[in-house]
Amino acid sequence: MITKEAVFKFNIDTTNINKGFALILLLWHHLFYEYPEYGFLVYKSALLAKVCVAIFVLLSGYGLSESFKKKPMGIWRFYFTRLKKLYITYWIIALIFIPIGVFYFDRTLEKIYGNYEHIKLLIQMLGLHMYLPVGYGYNPTWWFMSLIIGLYLLFPFLYKIIVKFGIIILFILLLLIVLPINAPILSFLKVWLLPFAIGIYLSQKNGFEILINYFNKLGNLKFFVGLTLILLISIERSYGPIAGTKIDWLFAFVIIVFISSLALNSKLLSTVLRFLGKHSYNIFLFHTFIYHYYWKEFIYSFQFPILIFIVLINISLIISILIDKIKQPIYRMLG
Repeated sequence: MITKEAVFKFNIDTTNINKGFALILLLWHHLFYEYPEYGFLVYKSALLAKVCVAIFVLLSGYGLSESFKKKPMGIWRFYFTRLKKLYITYWIIALIFIPIGVFYFDRTLEKIYGNYEHIKLLIQMLGLHMYLPVGYGYNPTWWFMSLIIGLYLLFPFLYKIIVKFGIIILFILLLLIVLPINAPILSFLKVWLLPFAIGIYLSQKNGFEILINYFNKLGNLKFFVGLTLILLISIERSYGPIAGTKIDWLFAFVIIVFISSLALNSKLLSTVLRFLGKHSYNIFLFHTFIYHYYWKEFIYSFQFPILIFIVLINISLIISILIDKIKQPIYRMLG
């Protein structure tokens, strides 16, 4: 259970709890967003669950800013330290799952990439595929690698201007979402720059600590307030003039405050979500292979949405734990 002291600090435990909830949303989204036959509530909630991307992005901006405040470093040192952590896990999981696809499921590189397949695979392994004419490549879910690597590269510059100009930068980034800008790279990043910058800004202002502490003081009323806000934003996101991911910066922020406050008062919830959060990056990288490409018939054979979800998350956790066993000696070797 998160202590009040931990909430004031919004520490790694709190972050993992929110990543755990975002992982639940991610799996639910991918399992059912293309299947309206599972019913209105399942289908609509799966569409709304794409807010998980904004949650991960906002938490990334916050976490990077917290680390940078405690241990400032030069730009090249920052890139080496942070990108190394992203790439090692990415490459290990690709090295496991791509050969399985090639040799056992006939997902050959030539079939996926067409011509220049090895060059395109290399570009995807660098996380640059969404900025170049490669497309989604071997695993469409890996589009997020292009996003997060792009945001990491921008972080040192965003951090400096947010420290200097504060909320003015957030307002400019909000305008970027609203304005019809068609520049290829900016079009890909612009929706996600705002939640990333909000994370940085909240770190500078201790915003999460202040808001979660205030929200928790509402007592039982916080459940009504939190659920009402989530419902209203869900309706706007589905049917309003600011539909889709354009409002996910706000949606993600409200969810993080709400989930953090709930976890503060529930040992079971905080323990479960924190455990899931520790495995969120691994599972994000490989779950599409499990439920969609390699064992789709088995996963969906359980018919009921909750049961399908439980089967996928349990299989994913077992695989993630095994992958962590592989990663540990590699991390120790590379420092």
